[in-house]
Amino acid sequence: MTRTVVLAGTSGYGATYVREIAQLEARGSVRLVGLCDVRPLDSAVSRQFGDRPFDSRLDHLLAATCPDLAIVAGPIHTHLPLGRQVLSADCHLLLEKPPASSAAEWREVLTLARQKSLSCQVGFQSLGSRAYSRLAELIATGRLGSVRGIGCYGAWSRDAAYYQRADWAGRRYLDGVPVADGALTNPFAHAVATALALDHSTGWDDITDIDTELLRVRDIEADDTSCLRLRTRHNTVITVAVTLAAQTPLEPVIVVHGTRGRAELHYTRDLLVVDGQPEHHGRISPLENLLAHLDDGAPLQCDIAECGAFTRVLEHVNAAPAPRLISERWLAHEGDGSEERIHIPGIEQAVRASAEQLATFSGLGEPWAL
Repeated sequence: MTRTVVLAGTSGYGATYVREIAQLEARGSVRLVGLCDVRPLDSAVSRQFGDRPFDSRLDHLLAATCPDLAIVAGPIHTHLPLGRQVLSADCHLLLEKPPASSAAEWREVLTLARQKSLSCQVGFQSLGSRAYSRLAELIATGRLGSVRGIGCYGAWSRDAAYYQRADWAGRRYLDGVPVADGALTNPFAHAVATALALDHSTGWDDITDIDTELLRVRDIEADDTSCLRLRTRHNTVITVAVTLAAQTPLEPVIVVHGTRGRAELHYTRDLLVVDGQPEHHGRISPLENLLAHLDDGAPLQCDIAECGAFTRVLEHVNAAPAPRLISERWLAHEGDGSEERIHIPGIEQAVRASAEQLATFSGLGEPWAL
């Protein structure tokens, strides 16, 4: 059947949903009945969907269009108020990741969805990768033996303009409202959520211990270079070491260390490498999966109820002492103005070593982390 949909947030990552909705409309799967944004639509979106209802107020748009579902792809701190409006309008919800910027907000959305008996999918796209599903199957069947630990690493580079794009960029709080726009909780949130899902440790109480090393190379509130080490109820050690200050970017990788085998999940590429043998897979998007769930009862890739452990990590990170500014003696600069990039020489090797040894930066003896 054709489902009616409203999209809140058309720029940034929301532009990805604009393109996907256009493709699904061409197939007859959905019909876009409204767009919402605080800014006017850009020229590309106007050319494609300029004939559809547009409103800067999502509640007004929902009341006028009565869609089956709505997608919220706005900044993190808007997820609760916009998600609340969607569910209160008796619409199913696709909420971009991370689902909320605090535990209290996550619980409120979850409670409202349950009270309304509505579906709430969270847009952790990595969980729709068949490479992820294949790895989960290998772990479940014992192909890799007992899992000794799961290490994740990623190294991207962001210029000064990245933190100038919005008033919430790189912030922990904005006007007293949690934002949590740090490397662990936003750009590399997929690594955290996917590792927890692979361990079947997605509940709030599934984490028994958390340790973080939060660092930064810029004058921002949040972390841009960070290491997380936690232990789950299965006694699995999970480490996530990431940076936005790389000189040579590395796409994120999740390494599963088993007693009988090793696997690497390159989740942005849908690539799984098992004992050195690559496997290329496809993926199903969160929106496609939500449609299949509503039409045929397919399990949701990431029900908001399964985000408890991730939200506990986010809460821990945002409540931890302010990220420490790395000394200039360990940094290198390239470019100036909005194009300035700051690098930590050797950070690429450090994040990879963390995933291999399941160690923190300080545990590895990295001088800039001590």
